[in-house]
Amino acid sequence: MKKKLFHIKLLLIAILLGLLTHSCTYHASSTQSSHPRIIDSLVPKYSHAFRVDYYEHFKVVKVFSITGKFLASYIICTKDMSIPEGFSDAVRVNFPVAKIVCMSTTHIGALKLLDARDLIVAATNKDYICDSIVSALIKSGLIKDAGHDYQPDYEVIAQVKPDLLFSDGENSGSSQMFAKMKALGVNVVCSRDYFEQEPLARAEWIKFFGAFIGKEKLADSIFKAVQLDYQDQINGVAETGDRPTVFCNLPYSGVWYMPCGENYVAKLITDAGGTFLWNKEKPINGLNLTLNFEQVYQRAVDGDYWINTGTDINLQQIVNTDAKFKLFKAFKTGNVFNGVNRLSAGGGMDIWETGSYTPNIVLRDLTLIFHSHEPLMGRLYYYKQLK
Repeated sequence: MKKKLFHIKLLLIAILLGLLTHSCTYHASSTQSSHPRIIDSLVPKYSHAFRVDYYEHFKVVKVFSITGKFLASYIICTKDMSIPEGFSDAVRVNFPVAKIVCMSTTHIGALKLLDARDLIVAATNKDYICDSIVSALIKSGLIKDAGHDYQPDYEVIAQVKPDLLFSDGENSGSSQMFAKMKALGVNVVCSRDYFEQEPLARAEWIKFFGAFIGKEKLADSIFKAVQLDYQDQINGVAETGDRPTVFCNLPYSGVWYMPCGENYVAKLITDAGGTFLWNKEKPINGLNLTLNFEQVYQRAVDGDYWINTGTDINLQQIVNTDAKFKLFKAFKTGNVFNGVNRLSAGGGMDIWETGSYTPNIVLRDLTLIFHSHEPLMGRLYYYKQLK
């Protein structure tokens, strides 16, 4: 009798365990289908303004402000997939992406490096595009001219029916451009790489573009090569005690916007072994100081190097703006350099098209400018000594 009761108890326990297991399994499955789990993530090493989360059947790109505030998300999935619960606010991008509109030359620079020019169906600012292949395709009509970034040709953009449009703006209902694109059914993806002030953080946005077109591995290999070269150069510069003084820019409408120490250009100057003359200043207007000529002259009159002189391609153009610029030591010694070695027909600078993703090449130019004791003719990539 005792044995029989014992077997009955074992049977009841087995049934109970089976019910519990079935219940748990069903519950887990139900939860998983309602709330998809992240199976992998791309978390940038230097940038804190974007990340990519991978799920079983889709991926989500999230964008943040430099202070960490969430700004927008983009769900990249196949055309036949329904948007999962919890992602209704994300901008949908159907994968694979076959047609892209670029609103900035930097977007073209990223797609060029990712060997994805063939995805571009329209672009703005055609006269400022340095990529000769893209320019030729626009001229032939194979890539459509979409007007200007501040005044895009909405009709052309609607006609090409892009899978996505890369913009430097905001995913905001207050943006007129965004509202019109949304009305046309165009998916706008906002890149915020230009907000990054660390050169390697800005370069890491190549991974952002790679995520949308399925070229994460290529983007990662590009960035790793840039990172390694950039850090090697910094280590090499650290061994020299020579730190020439540097200032930059030209006044605009009477105001000389000078970067401070937290600015992207100032970081590059420092990493290249230069002493930026406003390196310890705190920003007043964004990441720039608003100065007049006298304030700049007082500090920079004996500066060793003067770089980034607007769009000027020779010293005469600088003098034509204001003859007082001759008074600077850097002008007298011929140490004036600008990123105009690679220009488009309309004056666009490649240093802002591809240089954002290849700061190692920009750094090499600046290091040669500040520290080379040999002639620079033919050795600079983005920069040019003004004559």
